[in-house]
Parts: sequence; C-alpha cells; structure tokens
Amino acid sequence: MKKFPLGEYLATEGTQQKLADALGIQQSAVSQMVRSGRNIEITVHADGQIEANEIRPIPARPKRTAA
Repeated sequence: MKKFPLGEYLATEGTQQKLADALGIQQSAVSQMVRSGRNIEITVHADGQIEANEIRPIPARPKRTAA
C-alpha cells in the first residue's frame, strides 16, 4: 500500500482522467480538488485499487457564535 498527496500522485503516477476513472468520478471533480487546494490523500492498495480521502480537522467548520 502506498499513500500520496493528490498533487504528487498526479505528477508521478497518472493523469486526472485515469484517477477519476479509478475513483468512479468525473475528471472535472479531480480538477476541482486540485484547484481548491484540498488536502486529499490517494492510497494505492497492493491489489491496484485506488482510494481517495480528504484529511481535515474536526470539527471541520468553526462554530458560529451567537451575536
């Protein structure tokens, strides 16, 4: 199993279209992930399966304060 940040995976392992096909999503969704700067980690399993996960803090959104 290998893990890569999204940008590194695209630079070394494949194209946006190949990643989109492996994840079952549109290429435009991968492009949007790249442009937005989201912290996406790509996992390539030993059997070749590819998985993507977003790493973000909990809670992801700050609490609203009552005004």
